[in-house]
Amino acid sequence: MYVISQAETYVIISFAKRCFFVILAAIMKTLIYDRRIKKVIEENAFKVSGLLFLYQTRTGKTLMNLILKWRFISVLYGMFMKSKRSLKQIPVFIKHYNIDLKEIKNPLNTFKSFNDFFIRELKAGSRPVDHQPEHLISPADSRLFVFPIDQAVSFPVKGYWYHLDQLVKDKELAAAYEGGWCFIYRLAPSDYHRYNYIDSGSQEKVITLNGVLHSVNPIALKEVNNIMAKNYRELTLLKTENFGDVVHIEVGALFVGKIVQRFQSAYDFKRGEEKGWFEFGGSTVIQLFKKGTILPDSDILEQSQKGIEVLVKLNEKVGLKL
Repeated sequence: MYVISQAETYVIISFAKRCFFVILAAIMKTLIYDRRIKKVIEENAFKVSGLLFLYQTRTGKTLMNLILKWRFISVLYGMFMKSKRSLKQIPVFIKHYNIDLKEIKNPLNTFKSFNDFFIRELKAGSRPVDHQPEHLISPADSRLFVFPIDQAVSFPVKGYWYHLDQLVKDKELAAAYEGGWCFIYRLAPSDYHRYNYIDSGSQEKVITLNGVLHSVNPIALKEVNNIMAKNYRELTLLKTENFGDVVHIEVGALFVGKIVQRFQSAYDFKRGEEKGWFEFGGSTVIQLFKKGTILPDSDILEQSQKGIEVLVKLNEKVGLKL
């Protein structure tokens, strides 16, 4: 068995680090709707078009294939982001994304690595839970895109085609949600990366659906067919009190993409209780609702029909029970 030397490990980590910051620099001119000010704004952006390079050039695609093929690159980079050497990235990240330090539960000097900061907890009350039973709430800070699941085999999502049975890897389960709704919550690097249960109820055992780790940035979504059905993901069937059976899926993303579940087996949960978190890397939560159970808020539905994501916060109302 070939053993990687210390020098080779350093080179690989350096390579992965450079690749990541190329990708981090690639949040391009994506338009999103801020429902608080009721305006369409431009998502916080770097000028370097890293994802365009990785997903739209021959050299970039070759590099991307190597990253996806060599899983140990993600593992080694994850080790680096959990090391003390990554601490110097925290102030750069805070400055660029204008992170609200007043919300953070623990002082900055208590974090042991960048990943430790990335999965930071917030102070109590920072994301108050909407406890109205008929209100559907967001599981995460994110950019939300919704659309109806019709009778077709596949359906359009942000410029690419998406096969539901491939996403859940269960044709019977996919068929049960025909005519329902799909909610896609895209977490940007700056977002709070912990996610909650949207209602009280019970869950079945978490199912692992293996795959690779592509970026979940809109650039990648347009360039890779059925990207969400190719990424590593974890599926949980939630039996909720107010919204029926909800399929909840966490999707891993490029590089680390690790999904941490607080409860892997059957569990009784409460509305607003923490379900888990994403370690370093952009991530996505997808939720499927059966026909006749919910209706998205009008502003979210209106913007989604225009192909624009809506900024939402953890635990805030995004829809209504029917």
